[in-house]
Formats: sequence, C-alpha cells, structure tokens
Amino acid sequence: MPFAKDSKAVQDVIQFLHIMGRLKDTPRRGWVDNELPNPESISDHMYRMSLMCMMCPDASLDRNKMIRMALCHDTGESIIGDISPAMKVPKEVKKQRETQAVQELCALVSSSPDTTFSKELGDLFDEYEAQETEESHFVKDMDLLEMIVQAHGYEMMNPGKDLSSFFLSGKNIHHPWARAIFETLLETRPFLQWQKQQLGPDA
Repeated sequence: MPFAKDSKAVQDVIQFLHIMGRLKDTPRRGWVDNELPNPESISDHMYRMSLMCMMCPDASLDRNKMIRMALCHDTGESIIGDISPAMKVPKEVKKQRETQAVQELCALVSSSPDTTFSKELGDLFDEYEAQETEESHFVKDMDLLEMIVQAHGYEMMNPGKDLSSFFLSGKNIHHPWARAIFETLLETRPFLQWQKQQLGPDA
C-alpha cells in the first residue's frame, strides 16, 4: 500500500526504528556487573536467540512464530533498559514496566498501513510473558540457553573468569534439545578446565 513520505505513519515508523536502535547500544547488565570487556548488547542476545529458534529440530513447534517471539520479547528494554536480577527490582514491577513499554511501542506504530505489526508485536510479547504455550516455553529456554552460551564464550575469552551464577539458570531449561546443549556446555566449562590446570596434575 503506497503512502506519503512525510505522513505521520512514516514519521512514526522512523521514530520506532530509532528506538529499536537503542537495543544495539544497550549492554546486558549481567555482563557489565561482572566487568566483562565489550559486553554484548540486548540486540546481540535477541539475534542469536532468534537463530537458535530457527535451528529448533522439534517439528511439533511453530518455528516461524518462535523466531518472531524471540525478536519481540525484549523490545520493551529499548525504553526501560536491561533490568538484571542484581538490581533487585521486584518481578511484578519489572513485568509492569516492560508491558507498559511494549504498549507504548505498539501505540507508536498503530497508524502504520500494516496495522497487523502493532498487534503482532503486542500479542507475541504477551504470549511470551504468559508462558502458557509450548512455543513460549521453548523461547524461554532459548533466552536462558543463549545467556549460558555467552557465559561459556566469555569464560573461554577470559581465562580464570568464573561465571558460575549464569550456569545455574540451566536448571530451568526443559526442552530435551536445549538440555543436551546446556549439559554439554556445563561439562566443558572453560573456567573448570582453567581451575584444573592451576591445581596441577596431582590435584
């Protein structure tokens, strides 16, 4: 559908895209708190999560929906930032802030000629937060697993860095494919290998 280049709808889309751009520049708080150099951004996390959903071998799940859900689930952080557990923000307060932020984003693009995007963004976010469908469960697993893959990578790049607290989240991963990856990452943790080397062969 054609529309005028200076219309409100076009200006709203541009504003929305600039807001989404903040996700590229906002580092994930957990890595900042652990003083890791060049910490990944929120969009880095969402991008690899989306690829992981695309790789899902489970034919009973809607891969396309999960990819879109992964792309949408943290969009609210473009407004409220990344709230880590260390910040001790109550779960309900965090959820309320994220929901309000996503509603603002949906309202911003509601005048777009493709009005389905605004609704889909809101619906996918709500489905992820509700955690009542198999697809939302899998995307939640990928949210945790991607973080653990990143922790594994950071331990590899920073010998002696102990990121055990991030691996603890693996207890909440349930899908068999995701668990197999998690358990392999856990068994091959670079920090544990480094620790063994420091103790010597007789330890």
